[in-house]
Amino acid sequence: MKTILVDDVMLDMRLFEIKCADMPDFEIVGKFTDPAEALEFSAHNVVEFALLDIDMPGMSGMELAVRLRSLWPGVIIVFVTAHPRFAVEALRMKADYIVFKPFDRDDIADVLERAKLLQKRQEKRIYFHTFGCFEMLADGKPVHFRSAKARELMALCVWYEGRNVSIYDMIERLWDGSESKSTGNTGYRRTIKELSDTLRDCGAEEIFVRERGNCRIRRELVSCDYYEFWEGKPDAVARFDGRFLSEYPWAESAIYPMCEKKKIILG
Repeated sequence: MKTILVDDVMLDMRLFEIKCADMPDFEIVGKFTDPAEALEFSAHNVVEFALLDIDMPGMSGMELAVRLRSLWPGVIIVFVTAHPRFAVEALRMKADYIVFKPFDRDDIADVLERAKLLQKRQEKRIYFHTFGCFEMLADGKPVHFRSAKARELMALCVWYEGRNVSIYDMIERLWDGSESKSTGNTGYRRTIKELSDTLRDCGAEEIFVRERGNCRIRRELVSCDYYEFWEGKPDAVARFDGRFLSEYPWAESAIYPMCEKKKIILG
């Protein structure tokens, strides 16, 4: 995990630094006594795990945590503080854990183990590959769709990232140019059913929501290289080679912003 340490008294973080160096899961990419410098660094570099002192001059660890989450929504936040009165506020802002000073090596080992578990829990049983050709995996195994249109609708829902896909969107994207719109006007119901049946076959019905006039994916229940890319995860950024949902012309508009984002991340 790409890790930053932020404390106006960096000596307090020395034990964390030593322990992280012994654990291959953690890579300290930045150490800061100034929260503003930590925030500036995080705006241009991937941060997956942040150990933050709470009581710091200029910007509190609480404020820094909120700003880090706006940059990296999946970042694991652990607060370090000598003041128990901050515990309730830390929990309210959904910190992942809090450790109190003075701490010892056992406390540090506990924090780092919790961070690894939290990262593992973020992994979902349903995974979508979008770089190149579209593929859905359930528990690591490819899912076979009832029809090509059901597969394409799944890809469209993934691209919409949990937003509603209306009937109009389906017809415009899935039937534009290849089949008549009249076919789409009658075929979308069959396609939605075929997709629902496919998801039932692999025990993943809960990721798909059908409502009157639209459908959507429950993004929080799935993982996807496209989502990981926009979260700035290094392996996803490295894997993107300019191809995205290659079979589907409607996805081409996503490629340019992704290429620009990769340039910014890689500097």
